[in-house]
Amino acid sequence: MRDDDTITEADLNAYVDGQLTPERRAAVEAHLADDPGDRERVAAWQAQTATLQALYGHVADERPPARLAPWRIVADRRRRLSRVAMSMAAALALVVLGAGGGWVGRGLIMPAASEMTLVSEAEAAHTLYAPEVLHPVEVSGEEGAHLTKWLSKRLDRSLIIPDLTSEGFSLVGGRLLPAAQSAAALLMYENGEGARVTLYVVPQAGGETAMRFTTKGDLTAVSWQAETLGCVLVGNLPRDTLMKLAKTSYGSLDAGSNI
Repeated sequence: MRDDDTITEADLNAYVDGQLTPERRAAVEAHLADDPGDRERVAAWQAQTATLQALYGHVADERPPARLAPWRIVADRRRRLSRVAMSMAAALALVVLGAGGGWVGRGLIMPAASEMTLVSEAEAAHTLYAPEVLHPVEVSGEEGAHLTKWLSKRLDRSLIIPDLTSEGFSLVGGRLLPAAQSAAALLMYENGEGARVTLYVVPQAGGETAMRFTTKGDLTAVSWQAETLGCVLVGNLPRDTLMKLAKTSYGSLDAGSNI
């Protein structure tokens, strides 16, 4: 049970999906008894779920071959195209090299546009939710099992939520957000002094990247890509502290993405 009795849309969705604890389910049912509007919404969602189950339930029970996993298909395609892409990049580098070494150096340290979009989304989410006092997250860290199952389902990835207690940070909780190409998970952590960091995670396919620092105002972001996840850790903390948190997070998330 949470500290407050506020019933959110996330609670209603989890109720329909059968993912609430017995205590939270009882709280939602009590709320529905007094709220005709939400009761009607939930009934409509349940009817829709029942219809979809009747029409396509047998398909959901069929396990597709591992080779047909969307992220694996994209990764295989990228590998097939990598030789051509590398040849073109090498040729372009030679042309640009003749135009001036300084400009080439600038290009080599500039992150890709897709990575900058990911970092910008993560910074915006941190700026919006980290200062929040009453509702910084949708699901609290005390409901870790539900949070893991919910976010894994919505991101279509097997997530292992990082445990950062060894670095002095406890899990506040998480929420689901829209991203440029998919859904995104935002996990929030806090230390004993009240400093907060957020970990922004989106599903991505193929490749591994080194950790990269980006600074914007007082915020510093550490971004990287694991095999199936794009990740950005954001906070107003020293770089060495953020790097330790990022490395710990990487170990957990990378293990989960390969399950």
